[in-house]
Amino acid sequence: MTPPLLSRRRFVATLPAAMASLTLLRGSRLAAANPAPRVGCQANGFPLKPNDFPALLRALTTMKELGYTGFECNIRFVESEFERLAEARKRIEDTGVAFIGTHTSMQLAKPDTFPRWIEKVAGLGAACIVMSGAGLAADGNFSRDALLKKAASLNALGQTCRAGGLRLAYHNHNPEFARRNAEIEGLAEATNPDAVEFLLDAGHARLGGGDPAAFMRKFSRRILGCHLKTYSGAVQVPLGQGDWGFEDLATAIKSTNWAGWLITEEGGGPRTGNTAALGPDRAYIRKVFGV
Repeated sequence: MTPPLLSRRRFVATLPAAMASLTLLRGSRLAAANPAPRVGCQANGFPLKPNDFPALLRALTTMKELGYTGFECNIRFVESEFERLAEARKRIEDTGVAFIGTHTSMQLAKPDTFPRWIEKVAGLGAACIVMSGAGLAADGNFSRDALLKKAASLNALGQTCRAGGLRLAYHNHNPEFARRNAEIEGLAEATNPDAVEFLLDAGHARLGGGDPAAFMRKFSRRILGCHLKTYSGAVQVPLGQGDWGFEDLATAIKSTNWAGWLITEEGGGPRTGNTAALGPDRAYIRKVFGV
């Protein structure tokens, strides 16, 4: 049976829908070719106490309402759930906020406890361990031997993470970016790319006198995420209200097609989290980074 011919009038009538479908298809292909960064929140922005898992879950709900799609937290905030992984993981997943990773330090990652932490954190559904370490020198002048020793330690920790199904991302403070990014670039060059990635703390990088945008341009494939924070003098303030912004970092991200996690971090260490800043932070990230 010969199929009916499509009349000219009907053909013209179908053109808008066909063009819309083609536009959507092109848009989806473009999005796949140029993936955008995702936006997360460090739980330091909330006044949480160690082992108060219900409070963490409430914080995740607030993050979701503010437009964040992932979270990072100190390992202290999930350690209470290590013996009930399945239940805790489901409760995290039910919030709809992806578990980026837990934060700890090289000093605390002892051989007798670290493999167990990895097993438990992986069981909770996290993707990585964010690992801080002491900078080698506040002024960026360190020995080659000291750098290689630290790199070897990170390689070993990274291999342990990989064996347990997690990624390791080294988190910098101020010293690693002193003397034109000296230590952080040295670590990137001396560590195994298959074992060690980076959580670029762009705020600490600026405090250390460094250039986080330059590090992004040079090592974007090694960077899992970026912490965003700014200060007015010595006081942390919401993004867009401090002594510096991150427009240059946004340009570097666009030029490298980087698609990791942009993570706002209010508070941390002895500083109390500023939950009220998380809404303005999200608006700033949307404005400057376009996500």
